[in-house]
Amino acid sequence: MAAPKSRYLIFVLALVLTLGSAGAAGAERPAPVITTPTPQPTPILQAPTARELLLLTPEAERRGGLRFLPLALFGGSGRAADVDVASFSYVVKNGDTLWTLALDFGRDLEAMSCTTTPTGADAETLTPGQTITVPALDDLCYTVTPGDTLAGIAIRHGLTVAEIVAVSWNGFTRPPYAVRPRQRVLLPGARPAAKPRPDRAAISYASDSWSGTDHRDWPYGDGKFVWPVVGPISQGARTGHVALDIAVPSGTPVKAADRGKVIMAGWNPTGYGFRVVIDHGIDYVTLYAHLSDIYVEPGDVVGKGQVIGATGANGNITGPHLHFEIRDFGRLVDPLPLLPR
Repeated sequence: MAAPKSRYLIFVLALVLTLGSAGAAGAERPAPVITTPTPQPTPILQAPTARELLLLTPEAERRGGLRFLPLALFGGSGRAADVDVASFSYVVKNGDTLWTLALDFGRDLEAMSCTTTPTGADAETLTPGQTITVPALDDLCYTVTPGDTLAGIAIRHGLTVAEIVAVSWNGFTRPPYAVRPRQRVLLPGARPAAKPRPDRAAISYASDSWSGTDHRDWPYGDGKFVWPVVGPISQGARTGHVALDIAVPSGTPVKAADRGKVIMAGWNPTGYGFRVVIDHGIDYVTLYAHLSDIYVEPGDVVGKGQVIGATGANGNITGPHLHFEIRDFGRLVDPLPLLPR
């Protein structure tokens, strides 16, 4: 019995020696080094550059690869970052109009009038496959009025005749550089405080008595019109002109004279230029013409006093003004007696 016990003691002793040597060897190994990544500062969002605002989107691919989204990002002030975007070429696609392109590229409608031809009754004639040049954000599309000269236009806008002639779109080839009424002239860099086209929802919204109710889409007016703009009447109603021309600077907000539904919004080739037509649902229809921008679409219900566009100087005009019409049962009537005194 002594032999098995001795073998057992020897086995235990060997096991202890083995474990001891392993522990000693382990003690000689260096402990693993555990590192902690150096904390990095939180990135600060910078204001977007002009190139960053030319975002690629699926819709942009249809329109040639670029789409201008001027209101995609905002600075700390909550306002859209101002962007100075140069002019660029664009190939017209099916369904394009000056209005849709103005929305896509952050331009106002009046600037887009200088993308087709300098002369002609219809500034919005776009042909698929046609290459147009979208004006730079700070370019101004000027419509010539009677008595204008190119030198006079240049002086009034802080330019030289040479700078205007250098714009190939204008089509001036050799002196004398004559201009004629209703001709469009692209004035490079002549738009003061150039900025992207504003988000229409921030400008055009109903604030009348119906807007805060469950019937905010009530399409009927009450026949008590308000002035669409305030300014001197440059031409009243007369034979052949049953309307009011109200002389105000380009860019003046135009208000809906009464609540109703927009039935037309866009370019008219017969002299109105860019115009909006509203059916008030009580046999009255109003029209607002020569607009530089439009903030509503056909089918929109607008409130009385809602801003629907901005005044301009396009179409058959002699200077910036709002052409305002009222139709009663389809018949043109003098708007003046229907407006507050």
